[in-house]
Parts: sequence; C-alpha cells; structure tokens
Amino acid sequence: MLSNSKYLHRHNLVARILHQELALKYGLVERKLPYYKYSPEAVLENDRARLYWDRSIITDRTIVANKPDIVLMDRAQSRVFLVDITIPYDENLVKAETDKKTKYLDLAHEVTDMWGGVPTEIIPIVVSANGLIPVSLSKHLRRLGLRDGSLQAQMQKAVLLDTARIVRRFLSLSP
Repeated sequence: MLSNSKYLHRHNLVARILHQELALKYGLVERKLPYYKYSPEAVLENDRARLYWDRSIITDRTIVANKPDIVLMDRAQSRVFLVDITIPYDENLVKAETDKKTKYLDLAHEVTDMWGGVPTEIIPIVVSANGLIPVSLSKHLRRLGLRDGSLQAQMQKAVLLDTARIVRRFLSLSP
C-alpha cells in the first residue's frame, strides 16, 4: 500500500531536485523554486540540451526497462545520460546501485545505436530511506556537471523529511 503512493512521492522529491538542477544548468528553466513546488515538464529542450521527465524511450527492439526517471541529451558533449533514482533501505545501497546499472544496460546500448552512436551513460542516484548515500554519489553528480555538496544535502534532507512523514502517518493508523 505504501510503495505505490508514499514511497513514490519520496522518490519523486529527489527526482525533482535533480531535474530542476539539470534544467537550471542548461538554461531550460529561468528560476529556482523550492523542490516541493517544482513541477517538471515532460520535455524541456533548447539548443544545448533536451531533458525528459519520466517518459518511455521508444526503441527499435523491445526493451523491458525503457523508462528511466530522467533522460538528458547533452548536445554540447554529444552524450546521453539515463538517470534513475532509488531510495533503498540502508543495507541495500551498493546492491541498489548495481541493480540500476544492470536494469538499464540494454536501453543504453539501444539508445547509442538508435541515436547515431552517441555515447550513453547510466547514472544511478541512490539515497537510502534514512539519508545515507554511497561514496559514488559525488562522482555521479559531477558526471552530470552538478556541484555535489549542497545538492547531496538537499536530497538527503528531502528523503529524511519524507521518511519521517511516512513513519508518522503509519504510526497514526489505527488497527
């Protein structure tokens, strides 16, 4: 019951933070809003980049995992980034990151083939339900060209606040 609504809400908060940072970096949005008020457009595009939010990528062959959270086509670097966010339990941080990379490997190969050999990278963004982050998160954010320190803290804060909200709601349910 919780996973389809409350957990998805927490996941989307982190995705919104990242989407807005990318949109600001590439000049796709003009001003920064609080993450909880930011509502991502399905597609944002200019001459520097194209940014997709939660959209399936239609491929020549059937790919089961074809809907990463964020897809960034960086025209300046001639690269595509498949960004997927996960909020696992603390003990599953490393496994969650590996699973995301494996899940989108076929899609990355297909996107590279379909879009003229443009290199495609899978960027797993992992923040545990209690705010823990893997060492690799800094590297992934830098790979996207984002400053990692304050962005990591903002994502952790969003997860922690929403985890507390989920726990309060769960504890207030009467049997």
